[in-house]
Amino acid sequence: MQRQTHVGPFGPNGGPFGRVFNGGPDWGFGISRLIIMILFLIVIGAIAYFVIRHFDHAQMHQHSHVNAAGGGASSDSAAADVLKMRFAKGEIDEDEFTRRMNTLKDHLSVS
Repeated sequence: MQRQTHVGPFGPNGGPFGRVFNGGPDWGFGISRLIIMILFLIVIGAIAYFVIRHFDHAQMHQHSHVNAAGGGASSDSAAADVLKMRFAKGEIDEDEFTRRMNTLKDHLSVS
């Protein structure tokens, strides 16, 4: 009985790259596949990190320009929004929230 050999685009058994990428006798169980997969995941993770960081920075930068360009009423509204968010997160208690909100209202009526 004759044994059939698969002939791919790089020749029988994958050509010169067959042993490296298919776990030939020189590389055991395909250790190069594992190394390439880990490197690929590191590259994908780094790209995702920098893309998220870029968009987060751009959004924060844009938000600061909107508040700065809006004038006093807009910045007071933004300050009130931040104060409400901190109270909702539990960073400040109700007394602190009320005191600071009254300070903001006094500032708004003076301006």
